[in-house]
Amino acid sequence: MNVKEKILFFNIKHPLMLILALAAVLRVLAVIFTDGSITSSREFNYYSIPETWMVNPWVVYIARLVFGAFSLLIITLAYRITKIIADKTTALEIAVLCSLLWCMPYASVHPISAVVALPFLLYSTLLIVKQHNLLDNNEIEKFHRTTFIIAGFVVGLGFAVCYQSFIYYIGIVMTLLILRNWKGALMTLIGYVVAVGVTQTVVDLVIYHRPFVALTAFFNEPMFETIFPAWVIFFLLGVMVPPLSLLLIFGFFRVSRKYILLVLPTLIIIFCSLFTYDFEIQLMAIPTYVIAGYVGWKEFYKNSAFWTKNKWLVLTCYILFALLNTVMIFFSFAYL
Repeated sequence: MNVKEKILFFNIKHPLMLILALAAVLRVLAVIFTDGSITSSREFNYYSIPETWMVNPWVVYIARLVFGAFSLLIITLAYRITKIIADKTTALEIAVLCSLLWCMPYASVHPISAVVALPFLLYSTLLIVKQHNLLDNNEIEKFHRTTFIIAGFVVGLGFAVCYQSFIYYIGIVMTLLILRNWKGALMTLIGYVVAVGVTQTVVDLVIYHRPFVALTAFFNEPMFETIFPAWVIFFLLGVMVPPLSLLLIFGFFRVSRKYILLVLPTLIIIFCSLFTYDFEIQLMAIPTYVIAGYVGWKEFYKNSAFWTKNKWLVLTCYILFALLNTVMIFFSFAYL
């Protein structure tokens, strides 16, 4: 077997690794070709990144590489969540979308707290979705309480990175209550409180020599200001890139009950974004929105006589999306 055959065999046997490699290349390009200084959000819960760090461009580039490498967890976790509720092929397609969506390479290499918090939120979601899936398939007799405590603790770590992520946690608790998983909701609350208590005391004691300084400052600031529906329209139609964005909207609401563990927290984030000018909050909704929307669309597509007879139309939509998305990737590298 020559080198070319070995590479081909590896790609067939490990397609997720190929997708992650492609995502890594895009993030390296984003590190190189986007603005040389850190121009996006420079605060993680009122812990400002020192201005002196921005003087040395090598420090900036290394920091961006670290952020980009950490963001690869978003792709892996999105793949694992999708594999639980759908098939492996759909999971790989979701991984591709999370890798290539035009805004993700740029956002992933910048210190945007909402994006850095995403791996924590997704891992917590993975644990909860897996527990419910195991119970629904009679693979376990009852929920594992420890798993929900861990899920709450992990999403609490996400809160330590981005305070706005508590909106996502509220969605998780509401969903568990709707599903009548009272013990799961209580266990996640315990884990969440422990994580928040530890992180907001230890970090603040080191920096400010007293606890809950950053948390107090956050809640003293006006969180929601005014209704700004243009953000939501831009997110649903623009960020997701047409014409795929239209298919995602349809699929997302089509499975709103079936995959409520993904849909409700995402909807709450999108709804809360109506009341703020901070677009970054919507970045937390991208993976779960794409997962639920694309899975919902594919389930409909497979059972639709019209779409199966007109596969050329679906292919056209995908090609248009790919072209527009590629243009927007280069735009983000050149102008953002």
